[in-house]
Amino acid sequence: MISRDEALAIAREWARAGRPGPAPEVDLYEFDLGYVVWRVLPETGVVDGVPIPPPSTGHPRAVVDRETGEVSQWASLSAPMVAEEYALYRAAEGRFPPDVRRVLDRAGWFPGRDFSAGVNHWMVSFADELAGLECPPTVRAALIEFGGLELPQLDRPGEPEGGFTSYLFPTLGEIVTDKARAFAVEFDNPVYPIGNNEDGPSELVADAQGRVFMLHWADDFFVGPDIDTAIVNLIRGTEMSEASDRDW
Repeated sequence: MISRDEALAIAREWARAGRPGPAPEVDLYEFDLGYVVWRVLPETGVVDGVPIPPPSTGHPRAVVDRETGEVSQWASLSAPMVAEEYALYRAAEGRFPPDVRRVLDRAGWFPGRDFSAGVNHWMVSFADELAGLECPPTVRAALIEFGGLELPQLDRPGEPEGGFTSYLFPTLGEIVTDKARAFAVEFDNPVYPIGNNEDGPSELVADAQGRVFMLHWADDFFVGPDIDTAIVNLIRGTEMSEASDRDW
């Protein structure tokens, strides 16, 4: 367990960031999982009764984990907000495999992510194209959490840029729903667009049960029984069964 004094020492090294000279002054906020730390900026002077603006603003926060002493960097938010986000982040450990979690982190996903505003705007903007397609609660929840993310496929060594990237709606591009409508008729299973993939390119859709499918020009494929599994399979490039096998 990391004590308060140990956390301060770790925080000073983090704040120094390899710069020469004495370690800068730091402060911390203690919570159950660790310590939120930040660099204390020197007070600025006053000219004609007006405070001089600081040379820079928006300095990041860091969290020193209470168990391991590991340091992670966070946005320039209030210490209680950083502590809350860190707790959510830790609670989601184990939800995705480490290699997939790294891709999601780089893409901008985090536990509790809420992209409702973007999803709502996208649905209004493409209301004509989406007309007649029902967005079930499970699909809407997936779009709110993962919408707008670009998820590269892993290469063999476990690094991004190895294959076909998946783009989850909303995106900057247009939307085509012909294949989604045809799939619903062929399999008697209504689906809703959730994104596209560079392979083909192809469309990504999901049904009311949360099952995800890839509608490719060569065939339709079953990606996963839920959004989490589908994301793992898309990022890892897992081989998919044909939707016509009906093993879903």
